[in-house]
Amino acid sequence: MKNYNRREFIKAAGLLYGSLLIIPSCKPLSGNNYLVFTEQEAACLIALCEQIIPADEFPGATDAGVIHFIDKQSKLRFPKEQILFKNGIASLQAWCRATHNRLFEELDVPTQIAIMQSMEKDEIKSDLWKIAPKDFFNKLLARTMQGFYGSPRHGGNKDYVSFKMLKLDYPLLIGQNRYL
Repeated sequence: MKNYNRREFIKAAGLLYGSLLIIPSCKPLSGNNYLVFTEQEAACLIALCEQIIPADEFPGATDAGVIHFIDKQSKLRFPKEQILFKNGIASLQAWCRATHNRLFEELDVPTQIAIMQSMEKDEIKSDLWKIAPKDFFNKLLARTMQGFYGSPRHGGNKDYVSFKMLKLDYPLLIGQNRYL
């Protein structure tokens, strides 16, 4: 057993502690970057949100991180909405498979828009829907708008994309930030 002087001990303890802090960041990602949704559900939500706020000369819903806003809010603030979103996505995908032989995100843009317009007008009548398509669409529309136009501290509007689009000043946050 080697006798350490104080300087060697502190150096060794610092290296050990530093390596313990680094180890968690070295593990591989699980593949799912979402708190509530699966990768397949997220792909459908991304396609829906991108039709609500598409990218043009300005970034769209995907660039603003709206999916992460919806995911975070569904987990932390509105856990009851998880059921609505999951049932809505599952119903939409089942209906799209039955009527178009494809998932919603695999359809072309005009077809996606037509489906969403039918959902908004509550024109889709099918036993495949577990919830009213209009209810799902309205909640999705509200959360998409909140995620795009709201403050980035809530999980959406990444890099202040909507503020830049609207030529708004970035809000100055003063005091304690108690929001998640």
